[in-house]
Amino acid sequence: MSSVSLSSLETGYAQDAINTGWISGTGNYLRRFEKAISQIIGRNHAIAVSNGTVALELVLRALEIGPNDEVIVPALTFVAPAATVQAVGATPVFADITEETWTIDPVDVQRKITPKTKAIIVVDVLGHPADHDALSTFGIPIIDDAAEAHGALYRNRPVGQFGIASTFSFHANKTITTGEGGCVLTDDATLMEKMRLLTNHGMTTDKPYWHEVVGHNYRMTNITAAIGLGQLERWDELVKARNLVAAKYDQLLSQLNIVRRPVASWAKEACWLYTIGVEKRKEVLSFLHAASIDARAIWYALPDLPVYQAGCRSEYPIARRVASTAIWLPTWANMPDETIRTVAAALEKIV
Repeated sequence: MSSVSLSSLETGYAQDAINTGWISGTGNYLRRFEKAISQIIGRNHAIAVSNGTVALELVLRALEIGPNDEVIVPALTFVAPAATVQAVGATPVFADITEETWTIDPVDVQRKITPKTKAIIVVDVLGHPADHDALSTFGIPIIDDAAEAHGALYRNRPVGQFGIASTFSFHANKTITTGEGGCVLTDDATLMEKMRLLTNHGMTTDKPYWHEVVGHNYRMTNITAAIGLGQLERWDELVKARNLVAAKYDQLLSQLNIVRRPVASWAKEACWLYTIGVEKRKEVLSFLHAASIDARAIWYALPDLPVYQAGCRSEYPIARRVASTAIWLPTWANMPDETIRTVAAALEKIV
């Protein structure tokens, strides 16, 4: 499905972290990584954590969201937003997605708001920004989950600038990767200090082993941050490389009877995994797999997962339709043209 692009920058930094002996949750590379991602996105504060799911949970805990609270999340996304809401004891409430973006629908969000609604997790799904302006009008804290959207722009502003806090994932399948890893960004200094406290077992910095709150170990390691710093220094190169793969797919597949994921006029998407919709998806995937092409069906619509039934309050027709027809094609930085052509040729045969 994807391949990691690592250079001498990443390996050199990681080796230096090993040589210095700073390999755990403290070290110079962590500070450099946090500063670099803050500057790239344009926010005042960043905290590096162990993965993107933890990043979401950390924000929810810092906002003191818990039992009897509700958080609105998209009906179509990776499960992490719903899982983290449930992990803190709150209820994830689903809103459908829009036809023109496949991201959360502000109109349906408004329908789902109740006195119990304490936040909205807005996911920039598949590298496409959500409609942040519309979602910010409800007076409810927004958490911008930009896990899949490194390099995407919303009205010429980098995704990750929006909401009371934003989160990124650096999993191995992401455009910018540390293997595992994530971060939270915010402009709120008080919120950031609270998150730092929670990330380090609730222990104060000025009084070792004095724990003010019940915290957790959410820290990223210095080695992980060293790899991440190298990736951040290649940000433009890596984002451009995936977008080039998408452009080649667009060209080769333009005449086929498929649905290319939509892009709004106000958005600049950043390709994460090239996504299309097809009829008879099962047969298409079987054909591609027989040709040794690792195409995959996307996520189930979250309202269809039994564990999340409590948050289902409508039918979610768009999310369910996309979930039942969309597939990911192999996508990675510097994917060979020959491989892209092979995938396109196989699709042409079956579609």
